[in-house]
Amino acid sequence: MRSAALYMGRAAAVRAFTKGKTDAAKAKNNGRFAKKIIIACKAGGIDPTTNKLLAQVIADAKVANVPKDVITRNIEKASQSAAQDYKESVFEFYGHGGVGFIVNVLTDNDNRAASDVNLVAKKQLLKPAAMNSVRFKFNTKARIDITTTIDEDSLMELCLENDIDDYELRSEVDGCILSPSEEGACSVYVDLKDMATLRDALRAKNLQVVTRLVSVPMEGFVSVNDEDFDSNVAAIDAFEALDDVDTVEHNIDMR
Repeated sequence: MRSAALYMGRAAAVRAFTKGKTDAAKAKNNGRFAKKIIIACKAGGIDPTTNKLLAQVIADAKVANVPKDVITRNIEKASQSAAQDYKESVFEFYGHGGVGFIVNVLTDNDNRAASDVNLVAKKQLLKPAAMNSVRFKFNTKARIDITTTIDEDSLMELCLENDIDDYELRSEVDGCILSPSEEGACSVYVDLKDMATLRDALRAKNLQVVTRLVSVPMEGFVSVNDEDFDSNVAAIDAFEALDDVDTVEHNIDMR
């Protein structure tokens, strides 16, 4: 009975964590895309017809339910000389039970972001990792989130039509960081070189998609005991509560 109770406790924690991530993602959504819009405008101008990066960010923002006024306001903001310059940076840590954390930051103040992230890591008893020592264990993949489901046969046919031979479809909500967080959605992983091709092919089928780059653990996910699991989840929650933190990636087995 004790082992069953522990399993039920872990399953409940995973469900709560998955729901919490969904709620937190929705809460931070507008701010995240506001920063990405400003970065895209600064890099290539405020006209999406000539700035392909901005056009992609706007398309993703619309699918992610970012209000039109947020998009318009931040394009206008980016055109002003006083607009903040946002930068992307990465922090790496080792967590409880030997897991790795990659904390992706999107900030207009490097010193503030570094101070806040390192303070969270210290409070959560994480160990700082040398640059690229955690990232070395991950592959960078393109993740395409689709707001509806697509079956394996349809995806395979679409990939064959576009000469894409390396892809992975995930449609089960199981708590894994690579899986969709909501029922009725799915996620597809492809090489970076194939992201734009598959994204456009899916949109041509009238599917709504959001694209981003993610880190996929090359050696699989790490199982930890309940105490380490709870400590790692607390660390993720604390990181994601920071305004400057965009995403937190890890190799914890959440299933």
